Amino acid sequence: MKNLALGSSLLFGLGFWTVGCGDSESNPCPTGQVECDGVCIDEVEPTLTSIQSGVFEISCTASSCHDANFPAEMLDLSSLSASEANLINVEAQEVDFNRVTPGDIGASYLMNKLLGVDMAPDTDRMPQLDPDGLCDAKLQAVEQWIEAGAPID
Repeated sequence: MKNLALGSSLLFGLGFWTVGCGDSESNPCPTGQVECDGVCIDEVEPTLTSIQSGVFEISCTASSCHDANFPAEMLDLSSLSASEANLINVEAQEVDFNRVTPGDIGASYLMNKLLGVDMAPDTDRMPQLDPDGLCDAKLQAVEQWIEAGAPID
C-alpha cells in the first residue's frame, strides 16, 4: 500500500511540475516556426518574398485559382514579380479600391478578401478552399507588410 501511495504522490508531483514548467503553450513549435491551424510552419515574415512562398504559393496558386494560366479576377500570384505587378497600387476588379495600397490596410482590398469583411456582393472570402481563412500568423504578416508600405523586400 505504501508503494501505491508513493507512486501516486510521484505522479501527482510530476504532473504539477510539467504543468508549471516552460512556455510551450504560447508556441509549441520549434524555433523559427509558428503554429498555424494546429501545424507548425516556417514563420512568415512581413516581406513580399516571405508572403509569396508562405502564403500565395501555398494558399492561392496551389489550387490553380491565381496561377499564371487562368488567374481568377485577373490576379496572377504565381511568382514574386507577378504578385508585385498585380497587387501594389493596382485597382481591384470587383470594387473601387486598390488591391494593395502601401501603408493603408483600410484601402487595401486584399485584406478585406482575406478577412472576409466589406467585400463586393456575391464574392467569397479568400482563400476559397479554406473556409476559415488564413491563420493569424499569415494574416499578421500580410497586414504588417502593407502597413510597412508594401516594400519589395
